[in-house]
Amino acid sequence: MALPKASLEDGKFLTVFVPTIADITKPTLAEINTPLVALSDYLTADGFKITHSQDFADDDREASPAVGQLPGQEKYTDGSLQVIDNTNISTEENVAVQKLTKGTKGYIVRRRGKDNTVPFEAGDIVSVYAVTIGIKTPVAHAANARQMSTISYSADPSSQDETATVTA
Repeated sequence: MALPKASLEDGKFLTVFVPTIADITKPTLAEINTPLVALSDYLTADGFKITHSQDFADDDREASPAVGQLPGQEKYTDGSLQVIDNTNISTEENVAVQKLTKGTKGYIVRRRGKDNTVPFEAGDIVSVYAVTIGIKTPVAHAANARQMSTISYSADPSSQDETATVTA
């Protein structure tokens, strides 16, 4: 049997920030194709971070010498966005830093596997994170480096990790 083809991810992510989504399991084209921030334009190649994990509870029984585990609560932690930050550079846009300020609530929608120049389409499988933006921290200066910042965020446990489908 032949191995399935592997595909490179470079240029195959589309990430946006939108202020409202009525149903995060079924975001509509109208909700996500007019984003407040086109995050893909500002995110570094490895700048999107979130940890999705699940706790487990021991399932020990008096009648059994073995201890099993039961799936417990899911959680999202360590959310951060490393973005190009054009603060004090008057000739360049800085939408990500200007719009994603501490306390801002909204949704990060993320698709992979299609060129990021292709708009969202009905049927796309996406991740939708209900987020609250935290603090912005400038990234330490280094020689020959871009001016960047890291923006922290928290994600609600109801967020969808590639389990939402875009609808018309």
